[in-house]
Amino acid sequence: MKIVLAFDSFKNCMSSPQICEILQQSIRQTAPEIQITALPLGDGGEGTARAVTAACHGAMHTCKVHDPLFRMVEAEYGLLPDNSAVLEMASASGIELISRSERNPMQTTTYGTGELLKYLACRKNIRNFTIGIGGSATVDCGIGMLQALGVKFYTASGQLLPCPASGYDIARIARIDAGELLPEIRCSTIRIASDVTNPLCGPTGAARVFGPQKGADPEMVETLENNLRNFGELAVKSQLADNMTSPGDGAAGGLGFALRNFLHAVSTSGAELVLQLLQFDEHVKGADWVITGEGCSDFQTAHGKLCSIVAQHAHRFDVPTILLSGALGERSAELDEAFEVVLALSGAPCSLEQALHDTPQHLRRMGKALANLLVR
Repeated sequence: MKIVLAFDSFKNCMSSPQICEILQQSIRQTAPEIQITALPLGDGGEGTARAVTAACHGAMHTCKVHDPLFRMVEAEYGLLPDNSAVLEMASASGIELISRSERNPMQTTTYGTGELLKYLACRKNIRNFTIGIGGSATVDCGIGMLQALGVKFYTASGQLLPCPASGYDIARIARIDAGELLPEIRCSTIRIASDVTNPLCGPTGAARVFGPQKGADPEMVETLENNLRNFGELAVKSQLADNMTSPGDGAAGGLGFALRNFLHAVSTSGAELVLQLLQFDEHVKGADWVITGEGCSDFQTAHGKLCSIVAQHAHRFDVPTILLSGALGERSAELDEAFEVVLALSGAPCSLEQALHDTPQHLRRMGKALANLLVR
């Protein structure tokens, strides 16, 4: 019997390596004859840098940058043997770095993400980057990041916009000067790892879809929507952007727009990138089961999220897949069709504190139950 564990993180609760380790131990203690391959995953959000770095036999490091509210924080990044770097904007500008009461996308900034890129380009001489842009706390259209990299913004009265700029400050921008963008960044290749396809503006844009998740009330959402639209139009008019309707421009509160147009970054599927680097298909060949999971699964899981992509790859080799998630939301026929078995660790919603306390125990219990079931 051979199984593959391929988990995303349980957001705000447990990392993918921790999940795989607990399940692996529990299954082996119950049924030592089962061969287990553990593959912690990520799709551009939390865990992506570690998953890619481990797969490429690189090393994780940290450096000091500013968080979304301009406080110092240690941001992680991975250095790979080919002298490229993989990083997550969430490590510098992520929503998990601020408390729930501090969430306000009018005040948060991506400046720290720019600092991280600058450090790697100027201090580590990196010219090839992969950046995951999930889990952001920001809707600043990437202007904070751009400031850290040398781009200057001016108000209608000709005043230089001070650093760090936030979502609120977008409305003050009347002129963009990208002439002093760091030459080290200009000559770099940047790959965006993301599965978000939302445009910058509109009903499915950065403000209306993601703003409320980051603390925006309805009035803020409309303000941010107008700010993003005005900035996008200014960038196009200034010939610094070719359009403001490309899929993925709305990712990370408009950071996708800034990366694509100002830094000429190219988008790639975060999930597919990680699976490719991990040589996932090679591990799945000959397996009897794949077990995957995420923090909370619902009808959206079957529509292009990491776990469903894992199942699609497994099914290419006729390997059945078990979805084991922290909790289950609204189910759908598509969810049940995407996986042979759908399970949840918890049958009811619970607080973060309770989840942190109970999840390891639930994973050990489920690992034992699955081992007994699979070896029958």
